[in-house]
Amino acid sequence: MSFNLNDFRKKVLRKDGIFALLYPIFFLLSKLYCATASIRNYLYDSGILKGEHFQFPVVSIGNITVGGSGKTPITETVYRIFEEAGFFPVIVCKGYRGKIKKPAFAEPDPAKFGDECSVYALKKFRTVASRVKVEGVSFAFQNGATAVVLDDGFQHRRVIPTLSIVVIDPFNPFGDNHCLPLGLLREPLSGLKRADAFVISRANLVSRERVQSLELFLKTFKKPIFRAEQTFSHWIDGNFNRTEPPENREIDLFCGIGNPGQFIEMVLKMGFKIKNLIIFDDHHIYTEEEIEKLKELKNPVTTEKDLIKLKGKIPHVKAPVLSVDVYGLKEFILANIKNVEKVEEEAVEGELSPSGVSTFKATH
Repeated sequence: MSFNLNDFRKKVLRKDGIFALLYPIFFLLSKLYCATASIRNYLYDSGILKGEHFQFPVVSIGNITVGGSGKTPITETVYRIFEEAGFFPVIVCKGYRGKIKKPAFAEPDPAKFGDECSVYALKKFRTVASRVKVEGVSFAFQNGATAVVLDDGFQHRRVIPTLSIVVIDPFNPFGDNHCLPLGLLREPLSGLKRADAFVISRANLVSRERVQSLELFLKTFKKPIFRAEQTFSHWIDGNFNRTEPPENREIDLFCGIGNPGQFIEMVLKMGFKIKNLIIFDDHHIYTEEEIEKLKELKNPVTTEKDLIKLKGKIPHVKAPVLSVDVYGLKEFILANIKNVEKVEEEAVEGELSPSGVSTFKATH
């Protein structure tokens, strides 16, 4: 396995050997990061800094940590909820590591629009890439959108969403309980009070006791809690065409995503054995030298986000596609955007999860 930034952070956090010398520095930087985030939140909460309301529904999908919390499939799920309800939805995302400067509708071009926007576009989700998200939301509505799904919008306080949904990763829900760079928190946990609902991603991949324990903590914020279950629905090849799963159960797995551990866990639960494991940093841009080495792998498997950057370059590579079940989320969203009102805290006090009657299933 190749060394990456998260490996480095964990070694400092665990005070492994010589890395213990860096712990005090990282700890102080972490406290400074938390303090800066708290001051910024105070400025918005007190009205000193202003956010912008929009006429049409805006549902923010975010998290309180960096890295992969399972946010992308929830974003796609909410998009489909809007679409099935008769809206004309658009996803707005930053286009991280893309070259786009002004808001624009994304195409499957990761060099220009970034990997996440490119995957959305390839899968036929109307997507606006915008470095400044409030400008992206305005652009979407100016170009016909009647609802926006704001990807990674929890910390973007300039947009005041109709609903703010925070996705929680049950494997490491609170980023080792430290802000960056020692932990993975983007802000103190008190920031969760801004959420209108929580979605526990990958709830089927951890024990019931772990999910219930997490729900007990989230209950203190007196907001609805939903569970999302993730499985793999089908496989695609290097050109994003449907294909059969690898016949050889011994695979060579590589990826550059925020939380590779959960991807690895799901692959192992499908019965595959990992012969070679290569981990790159999140949003990794592959060099020609790395691509040539990946071509040498006998049975390569990766993620959709990595595949979009390698389209057509590794013909024998395959990637599994996620299918997501979210219980009750559809009713919650539609009930709260019709009147454009927030759920009152008293209405959900004492509940661990909503009594939603549907399972909204989305295959991505």
